[in-house]
Amino acid sequence: MLRAWLVIALVAAVLVGLLAALGGFERRQVRWLEAAPGDEIDAGNLVFRFDAATAQHFTKSSDSPWRVVVTGSVRNPHQETLGPLTGKHGNLRGIQPGADPEVAVDWQAGLGPAAPGSVYNPRRTVPPNDHWLRLTATFRFDEFEPSDTFMVGVSPQEYAANIILGLSETPSWNTDAYALPVQVTVPLTRLPDSDY
Repeated sequence: MLRAWLVIALVAAVLVGLLAALGGFERRQVRWLEAAPGDEIDAGNLVFRFDAATAQHFTKSSDSPWRVVVTGSVRNPHQETLGPLTGKHGNLRGIQPGADPEVAVDWQAGLGPAAPGSVYNPRRTVPPNDHWLRLTATFRFDEFEPSDTFMVGVSPQEYAANIILGLSETPSWNTDAYALPVQVTVPLTRLPDSDY
C-alpha cells in the first residue's frame, strides 16, 4: 500500500515539474490583435474606429484627476438600436503602457455632435442605420504618465445566453471569451491642466 502511494506521489511530482518547465505557472500574458488608427474594428455589437486622444489633469477633482478622451466613430450594423457597453465587461479599455499597465474599464461614451451650448452629448445609443456616428470615450485614471500615444483596447462581444451560473436564458451581448481583444495605439495630445 505504501508503495502505491509513493508511485502516485512520484507521478504527481513529475507532472507538476513538467507543467512548471513548460511555463504553466507563469503569469498569463494577454495577447492582443493590433489595428492602426482609422481601422474598422468589429466588436460584434458595434464597429469602432479611433483617431486620436487627449490627456488632461483636473487639479480640483474629487475623483480620478486624469481624464483621457479618445475620439473616433462608431456604427451599428444590426437591426436594433444598441449602445456601447461600459463597465468591466464593456466594449473598451483604456490602457496606460508600462511594466504593469493600469487599465481603465470605467468609461463614458459621448455619441454624435454635442448638444447646443454644451461640449457633451446626452445620446447613449447608436441607431441601426449602419452610418458612422462621432464617438468620444472618456477614461479616468488616478495616476497617468502622458506620452505621445495611448492604447485603446476593444473587447469583442457575442450575442448569447449567459446560463453558466443560471443567471439568464435570455440572450444578450456579453464579452466573447474566445476572441482576442484588439489594441489600437492612437496619437496623444497633452492638454494644459484644468482648475476644475
